[in-house]
Amino acid sequence: MKFEEDAFFGTLLAIEGISDASAVMNGPNGCRGNPAYFSDRHFPRDNSLNRRSFEELFYFGQSRIPCTYLDSDDYIHGSTDKLREILPLIAEKGDAFMAIVNSPGASLIGDDLNRFLKEAGLEDKCMAFEEADYSGPLPAGFDETIVTILKWLRLNQLPKSRDRVNLLGFSIYQKYWKGNIAELTRLCELMGLSVVSAPGAGSDTATIRESATASYNIIIYPEYAGKTAEWYESELGIATVDPSGGAPVGFDATESWIREVAEATSRDPTPALDDIRRKRTDAYHQISRYFNESGYPRGATFGIKADSSFALPLVKWLYEYLGMLPVSVGFMPGEDDENVRKLTGFLESAELIEALSTDPEEVMQDFCFSDGISGEHLELTGRCRHPVDIFNRISGEIEFTQKAFLGGEGALHILERIFNAFRKFS
Repeated sequence: MKFEEDAFFGTLLAIEGISDASAVMNGPNGCRGNPAYFSDRHFPRDNSLNRRSFEELFYFGQSRIPCTYLDSDDYIHGSTDKLREILPLIAEKGDAFMAIVNSPGASLIGDDLNRFLKEAGLEDKCMAFEEADYSGPLPAGFDETIVTILKWLRLNQLPKSRDRVNLLGFSIYQKYWKGNIAELTRLCELMGLSVVSAPGAGSDTATIRESATASYNIIIYPEYAGKTAEWYESELGIATVDPSGGAPVGFDATESWIREVAEATSRDPTPALDDIRRKRTDAYHQISRYFNESGYPRGATFGIKADSSFALPLVKWLYEYLGMLPVSVGFMPGEDDENVRKLTGFLESAELIEALSTDPEEVMQDFCFSDGISGEHLELTGRCRHPVDIFNRISGEIEFTQKAFLGGEGALHILERIFNAFRKFS
């Protein structure tokens, strides 16, 4: 089974991931149901509990991504009349930035959205995506959209501060994105670095404009940020830091990430490395203490389908640190070639290369790291004993505390999930 959103979904999430921005869909209502629910679920705003927003025209019972609800006549006569009606109402909501996104069908109408925005006097607050990327992978659509927004915001050549950085590649699509940003911000601060923004993942438009003051952009997920980093470097002269081990998943990858960031930014990594070593010690004590009670997961099998920059460090860490065996390894569309190459080489050296060609539905896994829908499917069909969601694809969990998958806190959280599940297996 495949549950994979496309670049169009990535475009909408990039806009909705800006805290004071609103995506407006020019298209039929059916195209916006899933992204509207997703945005409200995984990045709620103050109006999420305001019933009046649900009842207003163009919102159709959902508080996010209002749409023009195009019908058959609009595809003949154009959508201008509905846009004239919808945009002033949405502008009154007070968002600093709006973006009209044509649905695939609406892009064929040929309406000149930019001309309409100029005539309506909204060109300083609203931009148009007349032809979004409809068929590419989600990360590519997200990346291209962030670049387009950065260009539209007209970031200035501001004075750079050597201790300021941006974190690139985060998206509200990723599980625990808030906790992951908080954890990496904490590690950066231990190295004397201040995080300015994470475009498309919680930062507002003012903070994104301020991102021009950073001296470095640290890429966390290159799939979502390759073009963004290139634009920042070519247009604003902000240096790119692209750690070689993928995202900081697990103790080893996090220590490597800290060293590479510290070297690139001329910082002292010692405080951050000491923090990770303390967490290593905490993990060792917990594992040693409960070894006889819950057993040790050495030899337990796992499958994974993830962004390549997440899969690379996780597969290596679970194999080297816990002795777990990958039996199925796959990548989300839009994978980073370099991370795929490194993971392929690792699996070959461990004589586990067959995992790359194994369908997760054809092998038993003790753990499966994937989106929630696929994980539940594998569990229900008897192919996975314990699914672990790594994408915001399902809403089964109600979360009150901030969690992470990255950094030292993320490593402890992953170990907690594995050992608690393994105790139930025994």
